[in-house]
Amino acid sequence: MQADFSEMENAQKAKASVAAESNFTTALTATAVTRLILNANLAIPRALVRAAQQHDPEEIAEGEWEWSFSTQANQNQFAVRLIAVTNSQSDVEWRFFVSNSATTPVLDNALLFHGNTNFDATSGTWIYYDPASGDQVSTLEWDINDDQRTLTLEVTSDRNDKHGDTIEYSFDGTVKTMVYTDVSANETTTIEFNTETKAGFMISPDYNNGVKACWDEDLNNTSCSS
Repeated sequence: MQADFSEMENAQKAKASVAAESNFTTALTATAVTRLILNANLAIPRALVRAAQQHDPEEIAEGEWEWSFSTQANQNQFAVRLIAVTNSQSDVEWRFFVSNSATTPVLDNALLFHGNTNFDATSGTWIYYDPASGDQVSTLEWDINDDQRTLTLEVTSDRNDKHGDTIEYSFDGTVKTMVYTDVSANETTTIEFNTETKAGFMISPDYNNGVKACWDEDLNNTSCSS
């Protein structure tokens, strides 16, 4: 599960012959910033989970399964153990451990994340850790229901001065919305984009004096209806 605003990037490319106007381009830049924050927190876990999907687990106890394999992420080679324990008819507890003798400090079966999901992983919560220190880094909650998707990331470490910041993403099948809260600045930025019409808006205290700024289906600045 990830926040995806690729339709905005594609809309800009499709309009390359005529420059998109400022409201849209500012919003597009803001979504790129939030994507950097998401990647800083989720890139390695996401790569390791994808690698786990290429391997078969072994049942090590009743209701407990283990994946064990080696893979590369961010140019580092990791030995990985993924443990899944079924707690009920609809709930799975996950623990993800990594080892790497080439890192400083050396990682020896260090916890990378743990969490709970339903059986088909359409909803759940991950808690991510810095495997070197053991400190909690961020939490991720998500829910997928037909065309509707929600994702919330909260940064729980001081890494990159983002402690307490949140990114909330939702998609209802047509409209994508992202809300970024910068706790240290006490500021909230909201971006909404219609994937069918390409129209949308942005509300940010750092742009347009904090007043709602809209664009139309041609990505041109336009007055907001409300």
